[in-house]
Amino acid sequence: MSIRITLLLMLNALLLALVLPLYTIVVGLIVIPHAVFTGNRSLLYSAARLGLRIGFAVIRVRIVLHGRDRLSKHPHFIYMMNHNSNLDVPAVFLHLPGEVRVLGKQELFKIPIVASAMRVGGFVPIDRSNRKRAVASLKEAARIAATGTSFLLAPEGTRSRTGKLLPFKKGGFHMAIQSQVPVLPVTVVGAFELMPPRSIAIRSGTIEIFFHDPIETSGLENKDRFDLIRRVRQPMSEMLG
Repeated sequence: MSIRITLLLMLNALLLALVLPLYTIVVGLIVIPHAVFTGNRSLLYSAARLGLRIGFAVIRVRIVLHGRDRLSKHPHFIYMMNHNSNLDVPAVFLHLPGEVRVLGKQELFKIPIVASAMRVGGFVPIDRSNRKRAVASLKEAARIAATGTSFLLAPEGTRSRTGKLLPFKKGGFHMAIQSQVPVLPVTVVGAFELMPPRSIAIRSGTIEIFFHDPIETSGLENKDRFDLIRRVRQPMSEMLG
């Protein structure tokens, strides 16, 4: 890789590191108190998505959607996506309709201002190092989802270091079955190439997001979770090769 290309990749990361924290601080001081005092999260979600749009514009990453019409087939879903980059979750969250809660690792809830925004936004932290707490978080997420709220989660549980699908954890599928909310599989292609795990450099380019056919969970029981895992994993595996 030439020095010029390396400098451009580092410049992308530097610009993002300068722009997003500033945006988060300035906007967060307005929208977080607004959400707390009014109980209305719509401004908070709109501000978060605007920040993501600015971020992707700064690093010159284009996002192409496929199958977006499938999002209108049900009022809300549990979205399950592959995860192999720091760019893929923001890219998907940006293009999901309405208030979508995220089931995220506990470490994210320690970042100043961002943590406050996530908690006020109704995101649910999960402590992967403590099974009892993790189960409690999943039960809470299932309860919230059953009331009519969408969730976004990565069933692999962590980022793939190779870009290939990792084995799926069962927790999210227990959650989907308990809530009886349909699962909509999502495959992200291209994010790994632009920013692989452990990389601080970001390439400009294109991320493609594929929304697959929803999978009903109504009437399913926990004994059906392995079949549900297979059905969610299949379209991702076919897309990723």
